[in-house]
Amino acid sequence: MQKIVEQTRASRVSPGCIELLIRERNKGKSLRQLGQRFNRSHERIRQILAKHDPSYLTLLPESRVAANLGYPVWWLIRLRKEGIINPIKRGHWLYSKEQVKQIPSLITEVRKCQRYGKPRPLGSHRFCKECRQYRKNISIRL
Repeated sequence: MQKIVEQTRASRVSPGCIELLIRERNKGKSLRQLGQRFNRSHERIRQILAKHDPSYLTLLPESRVAANLGYPVWWLIRLRKEGIINPIKRGHWLYSKEQVKQIPSLITEVRKCQRYGKPRPLGSHRFCKECRQYRKNISIRL
């Protein structure tokens, strides 16, 4: 009987500990690191996070997000590297549902011409067709 009581006490996790677990996990700590810090197994940490952190279960991997939205993965990589969107890294990049909703508008914003704000063609890095033609004509005249 005493062993059962000790096990239930050991399996309980305080709300403060749960908040700390969620905060540390969002900073990028692995389940193993958290398990070592809180003297629990990584599986137990995963179970606690799954039970108490709703965002933990709703995160989507980068490849699935790209496939669902119909964009190539390199668009998401570009947004991430430019610091426009900040997914969570847990072995691979994970996006929340809110971030997934924002991605189409962020991509359209990034793809605008720097001069006029019109959509750029796929091969152009900064300017729309009109700007490129204008720049080419000026460079030919000079």
